[in-house]
Amino acid sequence: MKGILKLSEAASMGYHALAVLAGVPDKFLTAGEISRTICGSEAHLAKVMRRLVRAGLVFSTRGPGGGFKIAKPADEISLLNIYEAVEGRFETADCMMNEPCCKDNNCIMGSLIRSVNLEVYEFFRSRKLSDFAESCSLGKETS
Repeated sequence: MKGILKLSEAASMGYHALAVLAGVPDKFLTAGEISRTICGSEAHLAKVMRRLVRAGLVFSTRGPGGGFKIAKPADEISLLNIYEAVEGRFETADCMMNEPCCKDNNCIMGSLIRSVNLEVYEFFRSRKLSDFAESCSLGKETS
């Protein structure tokens, strides 16, 4: 196991795709160009990009010269915006189980689950795409 925190492949693709687009904010990139840059499945990326378009984070256009382009400045997009566009509302939970099963709210994990969830939420809320996209070399490969 690489770590405790696990994000879906879709969320990871959303973060990386937006980082690529932030690196070339005035250019439309195809799903193929983005997927090759982030080493991901083009078919899966296309589904993720539709979610980002619906959320207003990305523009899309068809035809020659078409593709995807970032819709807002990177400093106006939080990591939480990206996560929620792909995964839905971020839920902070007290328990790893769908239904708590520990007696008398005496969780095996104590308050760890809630505190970790709150820390991740605050990290996503307070960080902007611009905090890491400018130093990210992903966009440079598509120029």
